[in-house]
Amino acid sequence: MPYPGELASKAAHAEIIRNPDVTAFLQECNYLTPPSDEECQAVAARFVPPLSAQVRTPAFVIAVDGSNHESSIDDKLPSTKIGYIKIGAVLIDLQQYGSLKVGKYVDPFRVAELQNQASALAFSIPSANIRWGNQPTVRESLRAWIDQQFYGPRTRFNAADPTTSLRSTLFHLAARRPGGLGTGDPYRLKIHKCPQCGNGPVELEDVPEQQYCPFCGAEVYPTDCLRVWEEAQEYQSNGVVMSRLMLILEHLVPFHYMRFLFKTAPLALSEMAFFVDGPLAIFGTAAWLHRSFMIFLQEVNRKLAKHGCHPLLMIGLQKTGQIVDHVSLIERHVSNDRLLAVDDEYRYKYILAGREPSRGGFGFETYYGQDLIYKTPTGRIFVFALPYPYPSKDEPGVDFVEEKVQFGHYPQLPTAIALINQLESDLYKNAVVPIALAHRYTAISLEPGGKVLDLLTRRALNA
Repeated sequence: MPYPGELASKAAHAEIIRNPDVTAFLQECNYLTPPSDEECQAVAARFVPPLSAQVRTPAFVIAVDGSNHESSIDDKLPSTKIGYIKIGAVLIDLQQYGSLKVGKYVDPFRVAELQNQASALAFSIPSANIRWGNQPTVRESLRAWIDQQFYGPRTRFNAADPTTSLRSTLFHLAARRPGGLGTGDPYRLKIHKCPQCGNGPVELEDVPEQQYCPFCGAEVYPTDCLRVWEEAQEYQSNGVVMSRLMLILEHLVPFHYMRFLFKTAPLALSEMAFFVDGPLAIFGTAAWLHRSFMIFLQEVNRKLAKHGCHPLLMIGLQKTGQIVDHVSLIERHVSNDRLLAVDDEYRYKYILAGREPSRGGFGFETYYGQDLIYKTPTGRIFVFALPYPYPSKDEPGVDFVEEKVQFGHYPQLPTAIALINQLESDLYKNAVVPIALAHRYTAISLEPGGKVLDLLTRRALNA
């Protein structure tokens, strides 16, 4: 690492260039290469026309997106940081959306009204060298503060009712967790071990009082089950923790809405579609949530089917990633109005070439939805995902790897395609309006947004 103000040598790269080990290393590396025209045509032949069906699109769309920023309290103390996370939800009334055009033009006042139908959760996070309250370390501060944020009135649908908090939604999902860490009781959850002594599991209740480890007496929190504290650093940036927590929240918030509606107005869920930015997957220490999501979604759809209602529609829309990179190589060869379910054989041959297939199929420990590639009649191409049609990847008598890519198992597919066609946007490449609006509402720009947060941090800490 250079000293502040020290300039790098203009010839420092010479030894790397002359190093034979570097040359050998580069020659031995494998990576995804652009396919030939013949290979592209073979890939394009796998795409098929989407199923034609009369569909009724939902009445409402909720789109969720997130952003984060980390501020140093002073230019002279760049290793002392506060983090910020913003999760936004945009509600779109599709009838109102359909009335945006007046003749050939779009009414700007109606667009402004549409953009105003948004809400956001903003979280501040103790990061490097920051201790909150009486907590002795950054890690303990992070654990206590996250739990308070999840439980606080800002995450509640009814500020006076703690059972409508985001933390209570976490209890409901953890109760559905398969295996020994599931409780079956939506007011109790288990954390796999105490963050202090390492013993466990530790069972906690959905109560406002502070709870303690039965093994060592240390403070424990329900949100410890997300395990983001495991990656916390005391004196370095906690950008990884913030990104991990932001991605968790991007998925938890839609299920927070679903859980509330499932309790108060379950049939309304058949009139709603939820858009999430990214694949339908949870990575890292909270990956266990994906199984609870699968179980919860099947419970909702069974109840809706019992009342003769359409299944809930949830769509994960990917703007970046390996599949998006792959699509950029082949899209000119794919005809308009074509669809492909990305099966494991295709993924490991064309997208993850050279990788060993994972146990139980791709995404066995992380994904709760099936990736699809769709090229619209207008030539735009989308990578999106729909929730798997089963509550478990270990269903008796089901070959999950084969069954997950069968279009017939996804009754929401025609509706999802119709909705994407209806909401595709010219604002960005291969964008849909709900995600574009959610991102616009939540994105924290470096200028001026990031600078404003830096100033807020410094003033608040009297730095």
